[in-house]
Amino acid sequence: MIIFQREFRPSALMTLIALSGIVLFIALGLWQLDRAAFKQHVVDKYEARLNADYQLLKTPDDWSEVVYRRVILRGQYDLSRTLLLDNQVEQGKVGYHVLTPFNLLDGSVVLVNRGWVDAGASRSELPRIDNPPVLDDVRGVVTLQTVEGFRMGEIELREQWPQVIPFVDIEVMQANFDHRLLPIVIWLAPEQAGLFTRNWQPVWLLPEKSRAYAVQWFSFAAIAFILFFVLNLRKLDD
Repeated sequence: MIIFQREFRPSALMTLIALSGIVLFIALGLWQLDRAAFKQHVVDKYEARLNADYQLLKTPDDWSEVVYRRVILRGQYDLSRTLLLDNQVEQGKVGYHVLTPFNLLDGSVVLVNRGWVDAGASRSELPRIDNPPVLDDVRGVVTLQTVEGFRMGEIELREQWPQVIPFVDIEVMQANFDHRLLPIVIWLAPEQAGLFTRNWQPVWLLPEKSRAYAVQWFSFAAIAFILFFVLNLRKLDD
């Protein structure tokens, strides 16, 4: 191919490297678009269900049916077994999410995420966890707990409370509860009386962020193609 008195003559190795890079960048861009679509679906469901009225929590056939629904819990807190979910960030500060078991009237137990608390200057000393107000019912939003994804550390519950856990695994934690531990965590409603920061988001990064990453990967693919083309133009008299 001759263009502007130059011939396009890429080597086999250069072609392989360039095509591999371009394909990789495009694949990463498409993956980010897929992630953006998934996040948008989650955000739309979250916002739509937040417009519904609070309803008494009932055990469904499929817990995914009640994800992000606003519910009312009736029973009482078990203040003797508070858990601290580690590595939670709020406005650039590292801390814990305070999870307190709530004993429902039907005998089952659900973890209530009461919000974020600062870890303080030393990780060796746990923050002071004050008791929540005494209420006949608690209101919040249902979140479903899964064991998918990369996990660091292990859950090793002891008979010393409060204690720190790296993540929530209902099946593992069940051994430390006499009654059934429901496979959900309730985000305590922001308007509910409490003592800790509550700024709930259904996804860590907004869909717009994933779309921006997709544009970056597609841009890298375009740049790689342009460089491959330009750097392999040779003068006709070479």
